[in-house]
Amino acid sequence: MNILFFTVSAGEGHNQVAKSLSDYIKNFYPESNVAIIDAYNYIHPRLHKIIFEAYIRSIKYTPALYAYFYKRTEYSDSTLIDISEFLNKMILSRKLTKLIMKFKPDVIVCTHPFPAEALSAMKRNGRINAPIVTTLTDYTIHPSWINKEVDYYILPSENFIHEFHYWQIPSEKARFFGIPIDEKFSKMNARNEICRSLNISNTFTALIMGGGLGLGNITETLNYLFTYNIDIQLLVVTGKNEELFNYLSLIDRPNLKIFGYVNNIDEFMSVSDLIITKPGGITITECLNKELPIIMTWNLPGQEARNMEFVLNNGIGMVATSPNSLISCINILKEDRERYEVIRSNMAKLKKPYATKHIGEFLISLKK
Repeated sequence: MNILFFTVSAGEGHNQVAKSLSDYIKNFYPESNVAIIDAYNYIHPRLHKIIFEAYIRSIKYTPALYAYFYKRTEYSDSTLIDISEFLNKMILSRKLTKLIMKFKPDVIVCTHPFPAEALSAMKRNGRINAPIVTTLTDYTIHPSWINKEVDYYILPSENFIHEFHYWQIPSEKARFFGIPIDEKFSKMNARNEICRSLNISNTFTALIMGGGLGLGNITETLNYLFTYNIDIQLLVVTGKNEELFNYLSLIDRPNLKIFGYVNNIDEFMSVSDLIITKPGGITITECLNKELPIIMTWNLPGQEARNMEFVLNNGIGMVATSPNSLISCINILKEDRERYEVIRSNMAKLKKPYATKHIGEFLISLKK
């Protein structure tokens, strides 16, 4: 079976979802032919670099502008959606045609809305006939994901059936499998052993991170905690943000441990009692599977603002936008065991630990 994944490197989440599904299929269906294509990088590496850098700059330096455009495009009649669709048709469709003709996919999976738009246009024009599956990577449905030619939508939760109906999509296209992540986040780890391997204490611990790119107000958060001199162990993972890693590594605090980009974030979550982070879709999913209460101190504009709403509305985390509220949230989770367990119970109800398996098996079932 030939399965072709299309993603776009705007953050780490879209790529991680494609990789998790690809790895599952390779492991359990090794006879399958699987490929992951970063759409813009495939078309032109320079174009890919420009788009990625523009995205990072917009969320770092002009977040209000990014948020404005995101909100404008949340309305189905927005001309910005039309412009995006036009550009994707013109840029992506032409070159992807040759790739698809050569690969002959039985199923096409999109983990980002841009290639889904181009592929939908190609299907509408009769250039492809393979089923298109779109898997969402955040806890919201933005209209840029919606295309009539998409055959199936993989949604993060049954809670989104109402949004699905709002966009007038037939219910039979919905599959509530969850967001696929590495299945190691569903495993129970021995905390004592991991603490020894990481050379940390087995005590009340807060994990601080800002996704794979190390974004957010991590430095400010640490300053808040140092000012209060809070008595907890702090593990900071800076991801690919080398500048942040180098800066924080100069801080000498007995309760602080700094790590760069790691491949075992599941172990860090297993030895933590709470996480202080931004509400990325993948991070939320990982925390759900680990039943790790979330404190959000910062968020990217747009989709992460909607993710924050999901976290609050479902009682799986808290928001702290000031030093006082951050200290309050930490102490509540540390001292109020009943409140802590309520959050974990809510997470247990929402989590979908077998999302990757269920989606992988569903993709295999689509072969004609």
